[in-house]
Amino acid sequence: MTNISSITNKHPNPLGADDELLPPWTYSDSDFFKKEVVHLFKKTWLLAGHISDLSAPGDFITFNAFGERALIIRDDANELRGFHNVCRHRGSRVLKHAQGNCKHAIVCPFHGWTYNLDGSLKNVPMAHTFSDLKKDKIGLVPLEIDIWNGFIFIRFGGNGASVSEQLQPIANKLECYKLDEVRPLAATHTETRPYNWKVVHDIDNEGYHVPIGHPSLQQLYGKHYEDRIEHGITCSYGYLNDELGSLWSVKHYQDMLPSFAHLPEDKQRLWFYVGLFPNLVFAFYPDMMEVYMTIPKSPTETLFISRIFALPDDRREVKLARYLNQRINRMTDKEDESFVRWIQEGLRSSVFPAGNLSSLEVGVLDFHRKIREAVPA
Repeated sequence: MTNISSITNKHPNPLGADDELLPPWTYSDSDFFKKEVVHLFKKTWLLAGHISDLSAPGDFITFNAFGERALIIRDDANELRGFHNVCRHRGSRVLKHAQGNCKHAIVCPFHGWTYNLDGSLKNVPMAHTFSDLKKDKIGLVPLEIDIWNGFIFIRFGGNGASVSEQLQPIANKLECYKLDEVRPLAATHTETRPYNWKVVHDIDNEGYHVPIGHPSLQQLYGKHYEDRIEHGITCSYGYLNDELGSLWSVKHYQDMLPSFAHLPEDKQRLWFYVGLFPNLVFAFYPDMMEVYMTIPKSPTETLFISRIFALPDDRREVKLARYLNQRINRMTDKEDESFVRWIQEGLRSSVFPAGNLSSLEVGVLDFHRKIREAVPA
């Protein structure tokens, strides 16, 4: 079998004799979707928020996925804690909003059971009506959290490497971005889209479609674009072209992009993408960064979540670069939206192709291999 970790887009043939893509039925089958939820998503780290969302004791955020409800809260000792957002009395949500502050106690809106910020049960209304009530035994159920450079991850089950351990092989490439200092540049964007989650990453994991499918990206960095799999991590490098593009946003972004004191020379004009299997992508730009994630809701429905972050910088040219960057990415997303829909349609066809990959699509094969290894079928 081909050694996927050593392949870049300069190799002529990424497929070995034993290599196969996932069959089309895995994009619509309910039983396979249930296995993905159990064996992939309930055992993997999911991005729930950022520490800037929880600056004071009592600040909280909630996160819902796969029938599970989570809350992350800053306690009175200024520590972040994760819990299942499930009251130990009748299973109601104890925090009903996506974000807020509950001061010094978490009060269930159903019957008023009250919990301390450390999750312990504080008060039960009319406690005398319960038999053998042991308050010290029925606090909120803890949930595993992991904080990586200010980004808060939760995991509903499973075990294995932390986010930091998973990304350690490329940590030296990320240090210059000062991720522990970035702050949100815009509100979180969420949108439900009518297709299987895997199609999003099938497109994300290859740059073969860039020259034809994304005119703006081709003009921006198409001459110097490369996909790599480094230590099992999907990485993509797009170095800005020297020639100015003809599209308005691209041309002005290339022309106006200033230099940044915190970046080394080789990253001053680099768009760098890092994929965290199975469903998360970090996009690092000179002027800002973006994080986006897919959360499957059904075999043919996916929640798309994205957010933009940046270091404080009030320079006029930086504000302009960030505006143009977002315009370019909106165009790219709109183009990808069409491709994803067409592939989703094609998967129902009796003649959907089984393989036929270019060496520029090696990331797709790697993505499918990882799913095969994780999900029994």
